[in-house]
Amino acid sequence: MDFYSGRYRKAELFIRKTGEENGEFSLKKNGQQVVTTEVTSDTFHKVTIELCENTEYQMDWMNSLISQMYLCGNEDIEETGIKHLVVNNEWPERAEVFDTPWREQFHFTPYVNWSNDPNGLCWFRGKYHLYYQANPHEQKWDNMYWGHAVSKDLVHWNYLPYALDPQSEILESDNLVGGAFSGSAVVLPDGLRIFFSRDLEERGKAETIQQSQSTAFSRDGLAFSEEQTILPAYAVEGIDMNFRDPKVFRNGENWYMLLASNYFGKGSILLFSSKDMFDWKFIGPLLQEENPEIPSLECPDFFPLGDDAWILLASVMGMRTEYGVYQPVMYYIGEWKNEKFTVNRRESCDFGCNFYAPQTLEHEGRRIMLAWICDWEGEQVTTRHGAYGGFTLPRELSVREGRLYQRPIEEVYRLQRELLLWQNGGKAVSVEVPGNSYYSCIEFCGKTEFEISLFDDGKDYLKIIGNNSMVELISSKNKDPQARFVAETEELKKLEIFMDRRTVELYLNDGEKAGTKIFMNPNRNGRITFRFAEETKVTHISVHRMEAIWTK
Repeated sequence: MDFYSGRYRKAELFIRKTGEENGEFSLKKNGQQVVTTEVTSDTFHKVTIELCENTEYQMDWMNSLISQMYLCGNEDIEETGIKHLVVNNEWPERAEVFDTPWREQFHFTPYVNWSNDPNGLCWFRGKYHLYYQANPHEQKWDNMYWGHAVSKDLVHWNYLPYALDPQSEILESDNLVGGAFSGSAVVLPDGLRIFFSRDLEERGKAETIQQSQSTAFSRDGLAFSEEQTILPAYAVEGIDMNFRDPKVFRNGENWYMLLASNYFGKGSILLFSSKDMFDWKFIGPLLQEENPEIPSLECPDFFPLGDDAWILLASVMGMRTEYGVYQPVMYYIGEWKNEKFTVNRRESCDFGCNFYAPQTLEHEGRRIMLAWICDWEGEQVTTRHGAYGGFTLPRELSVREGRLYQRPIEEVYRLQRELLLWQNGGKAVSVEVPGNSYYSCIEFCGKTEFEISLFDDGKDYLKIIGNNSMVELISSKNKDPQARFVAETEELKKLEIFMDRRTVELYLNDGEKAGTKIFMNPNRNGRITFRFAEETKVTHISVHRMEAIWTK
């Protein structure tokens, strides 16, 4: 296979052998051999190759599998992004990867394969940086890397080289698993410091789990220094194997770190303090849940919002909400004084079942949140060159009347394109949507029961039912019989629908409630149908097609 290097100065590939015999990768320039690599491992290893600019190369590989290969190393990599060449041993066109019924068009997804928690979300040197949990090799969880992408608007993204790899002992073994788990980033005057968990365990043996906290530094956000362990596994008396997901922030003269854990039998968020970000003192649990069925409170985030409130976010393992939704994200609003947090309000963050591990950043007066579109019930399907997992729309957070509001950032609304429907009043109507990626807004002026169909082929369906005080999202493909996806409000005035092929997000009353749900739809086009019991109680209905963000 041939490729042209252009401005790129490096190639990175992940490769392993496929049989008993060793494999081989070779690279030629103008017919002359420049690289020959013997592939000896049964696990994927990253190979980095130096390239000349504006040069034609010929490459070949035998008895080997390449999960991903891309070009990088140019000085303006944040502007161009990497250029993917090989995916799962094939050479696909970009449209083959992105333009399928199984992939969101205006939500962030990895280029291919697996992703979960967002990490290190920050504004650094003129761009938003997003790191994220990733398995570059398959569409399932396994050894964890940190993927990396940058954006100027939190909507359009450029992929960058993978930032962190699993530990070398994991890459050399078929029996060990783990890698670079979740964490956060702190922007400093001279660069970026990240904090993250290292996980090491024997496959299938939970009793062997070792989770420790590490830090590393980067001047450019791309290449990180050799990491340092700052908190070893079981560093605090009373914790168990759950010890992960550091969120680091500054308040006053001190640095603080939150960690997900179990402390003396209770799911907890632990609080540490430091003067220098290296020597950490354990203060105690910032928050604990009393339910013994909750093993840990994952992916904590903690920040001030509004005049006096502090918000704590926690992804609660093993818990069900009052409507049976499994493992919700809870938000806690309260006061933080003298390193103690007093909770005044506790609610679920999202009434769907596919919202987890949110992380926030503050920039130019906005507190913005991004979360993983999780899939506890295995509703997604693996497809050729597919991406298993992605992230919600970025949401701007605010506090109103003691409650957390979440609304898509303004930049998302700029993706609206053709107006497919504008109707004053609630007359029953149906509209087809080419591409099945759209935004719909319904405004109410009184109480009426309604049903909005987002998909119905006579067998499967996705619909929204509601009235003046309740909205429920109903999916025939829901695999969890205990879960209902219900939002309650005193008065429904506005309902917004962001339908993006396999994912829908609902927002009530400009963010009073939000819900995220996966629905695998094999059709390339969509249809939305509106029915209202009382037409006069609906002010207007609109539907716009949404532009894809993966256009280049």
